[in-house]
Amino acid sequence: MTEINTSVPPLVGVMKDYNMQEFPEDYVNPRGLPRIEFFENAAEYCKAQGGATAAAKKLNEMFSKFKVYEYKMHQNKESLLRKIPEITKTIEMVKHLKAKQDSDEVLEAHYELSDVVYAAAIVDKPKRVGLWLGASVMVEYSLDEAIALLSKNLASAQENMENILQDIAWIRDQTNICEVNQNRIYNHTIMEKRAAKEAAEKK
Repeated sequence: MTEINTSVPPLVGVMKDYNMQEFPEDYVNPRGLPRIEFFENAAEYCKAQGGATAAAKKLNEMFSKFKVYEYKMHQNKESLLRKIPEITKTIEMVKHLKAKQDSDEVLEAHYELSDVVYAAAIVDKPKRVGLWLGASVMVEYSLDEAIALLSKNLASAQENMENILQDIAWIRDQTNICEVNQNRIYNHTIMEKRAAKEAAEKK
């Protein structure tokens, strides 16, 4: 008799790190995240924006917007870090059941009823499984259908994770540019005030 324990620890570190990714000059974010303009000449930029105050306000708003984007992306990332190992574990379980489908061996499975309560079940020649689809909905599938559906969901979740990691890296890149621009505006404002003060003292 084979015993199945479903309390397998989740997988971690399954995605590559985009933290150090460099983006080309012509990169356009596929999810529509904007690009922040980098400027060399703060005086010209301020003039185009209607003054230093308006320019600083625009950059502050963009910085805040990107911070909101980043927060939401990290929430989605944490959700997928929990979801991907769960799907992977479920696929392994269904494949194990399929391998025993034509066997005379009886399976004993320990499944979770609540956070600290488990129950034992005898599984003889398994043919179908029930999958939770969310919102307290469970649907019964054949083993082959379950594997196909779970594999599709896993591929989708992994693709979403790749996109999220890329977006987080892009947001950080643009946030850094925004901070540099803010410093340039600040320094330009200080220089203008200093020049105005020196001109007034000469009169």
